[in-house]
Amino acid sequence: MVRWLKFFRWKKKKEYERMTAEEKILYKLRRAQRKEERLVQALKKIEPKESSEATHDPEILTPEEHFFFLKMGLKCKNYVPVGRRGIYQGVILNMHLHWKKHQTLKVVVKTFTPEEVKEIAAELARFTGGIVLDIHEENTIIMYRGKNYSQPPTEIMSPRVTLSRKKALDKSKCRDGLRAVRRCIPRLQQDLELLQAWAGGKVGNGTEPTEETPETDIDGAESGGISGKQLENSEKLKEIIDRQDEGSEDGPDTDLGIASGSEDLSDIFETDSDTDTEETSKTSTLYGRV
Repeated sequence: MVRWLKFFRWKKKKEYERMTAEEKILYKLRRAQRKEERLVQALKKIEPKESSEATHDPEILTPEEHFFFLKMGLKCKNYVPVGRRGIYQGVILNMHLHWKKHQTLKVVVKTFTPEEVKEIAAELARFTGGIVLDIHEENTIIMYRGKNYSQPPTEIMSPRVTLSRKKALDKSKCRDGLRAVRRCIPRLQQDLELLQAWAGGKVGNGTEPTEETPETDIDGAESGGISGKQLENSEKLKEIIDRQDEGSEDGPDTDLGIASGSEDLSDIFETDSDTDTEETSKTSTLYGRV
């Protein structure tokens, strides 16, 4: 099984390397669109099926009361954190437990945009029945429990409409992934349009477009050292070729040396006549001149 997976990944990698620049962008774009559809379906499954029909009718506060409770809430040191999970059952339970002894409450929201913080404040007011006094520094919600507040039963303190801790974490992961994919898709579409326009301009000018992608810059940077090595190797090859050329040019001289050696041997053993030696010397000199 592991070998099959390795082979499959290697095959996919080779197919991707054979693609052109336009095919690579199209491949990434289709993959991102499929991932977006998959994340949207996962979010629909995670969302609670029961719709919350609770209506929130906040009490009307006078300006003096609003100012007084807001000042009290800003001075309060205790707070309820809202992290990446967002609103779930534990957050609402902590708020009601805090309202046992305190009238105001701070809710510190992290890893969310200001628009999302406003939505979280509205949902908290609807689930708990409290009053949103102000949003301080775009991440701190100041809430008031109300004049006629009484601690609700457990079903209201931990409503089933909200998600559990685990499902809230799964939802946050899907939401972050969907946000990243939706940020990536327009960028890929823009790159594809620019590449097609550039290729069309090249074809219109009568020149063939070449593949240039952001990865080519990295490859070029990495091939800097390789090109230096290639130059060194090419210089070595040139030296070897020059030596071979010199050896081929010196070939007649070596033939002359061999001929003179044969003459000495013939003189020693007296196997050839003087005429033969003269003819061989003439032919050797003629061959050397050529």
